[in-house]
Amino acid sequence: MPESIEKMASRSSRALVFGVGGGGDILGTLPTSKYLNTLGVETILGGVSWERVVFDPKPGPRSLEEIQNIEKISDSTAYTYKDSHTREGVYFQCSNMANFLNKRTIIVDVSKTAREISRGLQETAEKLDLNLIIGVDVGGDILAGGSEPGLRSPLCDGTILAALSLMKIPTAIAVFGSGCDGELTLDELIGRYELVAKNSGYLGARGMTPDDFSIMSKAVKYVKTEASLLPLKAWKGEHGVFKIRDGARSVNLSIISTISFYFDTKTVYSLSPIGKALRNAKNFQDANKRLHKLGLTTEYDFELNYVKNGKSAGMG
Repeated sequence: MPESIEKMASRSSRALVFGVGGGGDILGTLPTSKYLNTLGVETILGGVSWERVVFDPKPGPRSLEEIQNIEKISDSTAYTYKDSHTREGVYFQCSNMANFLNKRTIIVDVSKTAREISRGLQETAEKLDLNLIIGVDVGGDILAGGSEPGLRSPLCDGTILAALSLMKIPTAIAVFGSGCDGELTLDELIGRYELVAKNSGYLGARGMTPDDFSIMSKAVKYVKTEASLLPLKAWKGEHGVFKIRDGARSVNLSIISTISFYFDTKTVYSLSPIGKALRNAKNFQDANKRLHKLGLTTEYDFELNYVKNGKSAGMG
């Protein structure tokens, strides 16, 4: 039986809590970070090097080598500061969060393979004395089975899921803002949550608190995101159908969107055809092709199409 977040926290002094599904997911790390703080765990926030194409016109994630004003920790991780940006002047949501917090954050290079990312995170954990890593996905498509019609961003989530499944230190998957990215429906998500629970991988849940709402409301003035913004509306009692991505996606918003659900990483991985397909990818392009073989269109494909034809795409 996997351990609860509380039990993992009881043996942890410092944790990395990072957004796994796109740059904007870093906003969704705040409730889990504050939760761990109440349990006596120091936290550092992080995110991935993949911004929505409306913010970064280059399709796909950025490598650390493309980012200026960072401090490398490993080949796939680095400290980011408020002035960390690409040569073209693209600022990351990790940079924006660092600006808000007035402290550095960690960016994870998702142009690397799952195994490279795992090694980099392990090295980061050893250098920074991390005892726990929690990957936060806003929306919940990290739990996707792959057959969901609305699935749009399996590549980033799946790569991080595969990477975390290889870690030696304790890890967990958190889903915040269920359905807020407009990909999986609430019914589909609940079905996946229940499947993980049937396989003994459900670790519990925690709702947003007034303190969470307060800090997120301040942070959103810095961090650019659509999906992670919606739980703030739900916390105030707003509900119903909301349009995001210039009207391309619909979100059925409810109070459920204010809850962080926690899952055992290895259980989620064991139920993920996407994560399994990506674990041994040789490089980024190979990872993308592996998902094509599953019949999936990825966020990278959408971004290439966006740049070529101006069609809606993106994450976060």
